[in-house]
Amino acid sequence: MVGFAKSGSTTGGTGGSVVSITSLSDLKTHVAGTDAKILVINANISASSLTKVTLGANKSIIGSYGSNTLTNIHFRSASSSKNIIFQNLTFKHTSTIKGNDDIQVYLTHGNKYWLDHLTFPGHDYTLTDGGLDKLIYIGEKADYITISNCLFKNHEYGLIFGYPQDGSSNGSTYDGYPHLTICYCYFSNIYVRAPGLMRYGYYHAYNNFIDKYQLGFTLAQNAKIVSEYNYFGTTTSSNKGMLDDKGTGTFTDTGSTPSITNQTSSASKWTPSSNYSYKLKTVSEAKTFTQKYAGVQSSSLTFGG
Repeated sequence: MVGFAKSGSTTGGTGGSVVSITSLSDLKTHVAGTDAKILVINANISASSLTKVTLGANKSIIGSYGSNTLTNIHFRSASSSKNIIFQNLTFKHTSTIKGNDDIQVYLTHGNKYWLDHLTFPGHDYTLTDGGLDKLIYIGEKADYITISNCLFKNHEYGLIFGYPQDGSSNGSTYDGYPHLTICYCYFSNIYVRAPGLMRYGYYHAYNNFIDKYQLGFTLAQNAKIVSEYNYFGTTTSSNKGMLDDKGTGTFTDTGSTPSITNQTSSASKWTPSSNYSYKLKTVSEAKTFTQKYAGVQSSSLTFGG
């Protein structure tokens, strides 16, 4: 474990009972409550329509090496949610489920979350199909989170972070949330929001590979972003859209390829190393590593750092 999930002392269900999950009913029952549990997904679980599953606390939700796909299952945090690990899971959803809040991992409460070795395969899309759904939302008061070694593919909108309004009167309430690390992830054919649209919080994005995209970072209201050694591949943007800078936050990049040259916001004043230790790969190493090891694995998991 690395990043803010580690510095926040995320443990998930460590020390709790191990429970085999083979049905939606099993999942809903055992993910609730605050007892520490390690839930092992031993069957692919599918719902015919959007099905919300409310998270409890102190859980590890771990996909087995054989069956680990959750289709149309949408996790939602509640006021008591915290300290949860999601690992080695595939999140699929039907392309007709495409509303603005139709997001399979939706975290607004609690702290200490680790999202690791997840695959979001997405689906075919067009820019005129009216889809507004995203893959992950983390905002409001959710805090101390790491997204690592994940694979995101084939979607118009990727990830969105922080309270979801610019210039909001609630900004003072949510400023500083979340503290979020994104590392060793592979984004492929995510049109925009890869690695994400970011507001209000502290964001550390390093050693990610973003390929076949229109816009990478979207820097919006009060976001405080530190970017390091990310590799941006092919883009459909005429201006190499690594950064869509609204001029209302702070941003610092070191070592990314190509160089980010269109920054208008001032430099970030915080340093990730004052929060946790980490090791950086070169951009070429990050590209190679994420293509090989990001997302769900069928045997052992390999970690970037």
